[in-house]
Amino acid sequence: MQRRVINEINNFIRIIMVGLTTTIIMQLIFLLLWSTMISAEVNIRGRGLEKIDAIPCNKGTNGTNCVCPNINCLVYNEKINGCHPVDCWKWNFIKQSCEETGKEMLGSLILQGIPVTGVFGSGFGNMGRWDIFGIYWLIWGSGCCLTCLCGCMGRCVGSSEEDKEVGLKAGARCGSCIMSIAIAVMWIWGIVVIANKDIEAPYKDWEGNDIMCPLI
Repeated sequence: MQRRVINEINNFIRIIMVGLTTTIIMQLIFLLLWSTMISAEVNIRGRGLEKIDAIPCNKGTNGTNCVCPNINCLVYNEKINGCHPVDCWKWNFIKQSCEETGKEMLGSLILQGIPVTGVFGSGFGNMGRWDIFGIYWLIWGSGCCLTCLCGCMGRCVGSSEEDKEVGLKAGARCGSCIMSIAIAVMWIWGIVVIANKDIEAPYKDWEGNDIMCPLI
């Protein structure tokens, strides 16, 4: 009986380890693809920043008396002898109007909405919010530890081998249930905050400095 219980514990631990290993491999592949895309974007953006095209002042104004075409999203800068967009805005030279800029919401929402990737916080990884992405992984790791701990505690309560076996299974199921609820709550929360654009994501200003902007 004791050997049977030990085998069940080993099988349970083996299943958890296989699941975690598979999850890690999937996320590493995702991060590799995502980092490749980001590197390409940064290189293109970096080349574009080598020569900044200043937005001309209104006719009849220049220097310290410069009046930008749109005072709501443009400010004058002596370095470029012209105007530039404020943070999280860009200037459309064709339409001659201001437009919001930042990380797009759609891609992150799709990744977060797919259960296979969303439960791991991939939507937040896609937008560069690694702090929130790490919380998802912390929940996964803590949940696995909690499941094992509950199983061990359930086994310690029993007096006979049969009671210990029942306690082990009940404790493990209790821990996995708590873990599943926490993951489901975080998954749904991620979809809601991304869809509502309630969080900001890393972006670059007109000089290439790191800033935080709302999703668009």
